[in-house]
Amino acid sequence: MSVGVYNSPNCELKTDQSSYFSLHMPSAYISNDKTCAGYFDVEPQNDGKTPYFDVQKCQPAETPYFDCEPVDTPYFEELKKKSEARINGGVSTTASIHSSLPRSKLLRQPNKPSVRPSLQALTSAAPPAQSFHIVSVGNLAEMIRLQTSNESSLAGSVILLLDLRAFSQFAENHIRMAVNICVPSTLLRRGSFTLDKVCDMLVSEYDKQVFGEWEKFENIVLYDSNTEDLQEGSSLTHLCKKFKMSGCKANIGWLKGGFMAFSSKYTDLCERTESSTRPSTFPRRTFSAPALMRKPGTFTCPTPVIEMNGVNPFFSNIRQNYELIGGITETVPVRFPEGIPIHASQLPAFLRDICSENCGKDRLAEAFYEIERTEQRRLQSLMLQNANKPTSDFAYSISAGIEKGTKNRYGNIWPYDHARVKLGACREGECDYINASYVQADESTTRYIATQGPMPATYGDFWKVIWEQNCSVIVMLTKEEEAGRIKCHRYWSDCTKMPCNFGKLSLLNISENTSLCDSGASITIRKFSLSNSDYANAPPRIITQLHFLGWPDFGVPDSPLQLLHLINMANECQLESGNTGPMVVHCSAGCGRTGAFCTVDTVLKMLKRSMNMQDIQEDVINYVVEKFREQRLSMVQNLRQFAFCYEAVIWDLLGAAR
Repeated sequence: MSVGVYNSPNCELKTDQSSYFSLHMPSAYISNDKTCAGYFDVEPQNDGKTPYFDVQKCQPAETPYFDCEPVDTPYFEELKKKSEARINGGVSTTASIHSSLPRSKLLRQPNKPSVRPSLQALTSAAPPAQSFHIVSVGNLAEMIRLQTSNESSLAGSVILLLDLRAFSQFAENHIRMAVNICVPSTLLRRGSFTLDKVCDMLVSEYDKQVFGEWEKFENIVLYDSNTEDLQEGSSLTHLCKKFKMSGCKANIGWLKGGFMAFSSKYTDLCERTESSTRPSTFPRRTFSAPALMRKPGTFTCPTPVIEMNGVNPFFSNIRQNYELIGGITETVPVRFPEGIPIHASQLPAFLRDICSENCGKDRLAEAFYEIERTEQRRLQSLMLQNANKPTSDFAYSISAGIEKGTKNRYGNIWPYDHARVKLGACREGECDYINASYVQADESTTRYIATQGPMPATYGDFWKVIWEQNCSVIVMLTKEEEAGRIKCHRYWSDCTKMPCNFGKLSLLNISENTSLCDSGASITIRKFSLSNSDYANAPPRIITQLHFLGWPDFGVPDSPLQLLHLINMANECQLESGNTGPMVVHCSAGCGRTGAFCTVDTVLKMLKRSMNMQDIQEDVINYVVEKFREQRLSMVQNLRQFAFCYEAVIWDLLGAAR
């Protein structure tokens, strides 16, 4: 096989460098069937030797360079013309392939040594940590006083002061004029996490305004708790580099000794959240609960005041602070059942627009984004409240969930105090907390208990809720383990042959079987007998658990028919039990899949109870999700689950489940 080389670029080796290397080409490689120079056989016939370059030792200044001049390339010109002729129906262009390109030379400086850049230089052009200024506490104090001096012409633009400590520490005590940048170091390390995205994560509009004007300041100073020596991988260094890489002309520095060193010497230039010991001439940021906050609903119970230092320390656990940084980043189309025609008369008005291929998925993405933003603002306002105030002053307290954190499966899913389920009959010293919430839409008669997957430490609490709330149906929407991680522990334990005791409660698994439906759903049905030693003469209660295995975490089932089948089965079990207490629904965190199940069930019941379903203009699904979000965090956790709620409702109304 021969390979031809056409006259494309003319690569000429300069004569003063011709001795740098020589090419050794065994004769077997030279093509015998070509008279044109520049052809070689890739597979030699009788020679095991391979071509190689013999590189002579020389000084770096003598290394060769190539003078590349574009010349005519008839072979590629012919291909280009043929291709254009096919595309344009026979009309081809006469412009040469290189006529629109600039004529450039790739020349290496002959008098400078050739230096190969290191991997670090190739991957990042950011300056090292040592290039940033060290600011002493005295210098910082002078800049702060100059910034606030009415006599100085530089007042207001001397310094941008950034506090990189945790929000709880900042709120308790910080240097005046500082803006708190509570951003995880994992985000600061990312090159794509720009200063604009840092600004988006700030809570206060005042802070956003100040930070957004960073270009006007002569000095930008960062500080943390007590840094004495700036390390390359620290948050201080990463943020300093972001300013430098953004073309910042200011003097960028860090406070030596951090807040501890400054506060020990200049207490008069620090601010405490609890009270101010002296009048301040500096502008203060004020925070108030937005108008969307409402008073506790039907299920509100008095919650004891929990003393906390300054503010809630879990501000950085608000997931929307990270997930909403890029705005709307995806759209999810709604799937429709195959072979079933869609008639407008079968659907309410708000669903007809969703069925549009042009705007349906965009409307869903925008609606869900607003739901997420509303919850983000709610949580941010919640975290900014003074925790020493009675919780009755603010409807959306999560103080109990934070105080009893060891009973939470996840560190960012807490029940609101006004809607949380409380354990009854607690003796002195016992805790009434369980990570479970009452959820119910205002115009619905169906109430649920949404809860996390029980952990070994909460088995007794879970079954106590089942008994006290007189629940008879449990819907479990998660596998015990997914992707090598435990999502829910086996809270029914090994109680098949012998009862398991949880305090005064005794649990026995009396049956277990699997149901397979035409939709492909596999549901394990377990029956439990639950008795209470305080009611020895009362017959045991029969509890039904429906364990659906086809719903992955953060995902959706393969088909809406599987969820519709599960909902029908759960409602049948609830009716058979005599409509006792609320249905208990849980997945792993008790919000994403749990919220979708409760939403679809609630919406279908509301629509079917309506006399004029086709005339409903308000988006009932969006409304129900918003109401559930007011009672439990992250109900219907992502856009895919949100769109799936619409799919399930549409499929049911079109008769796909019949």
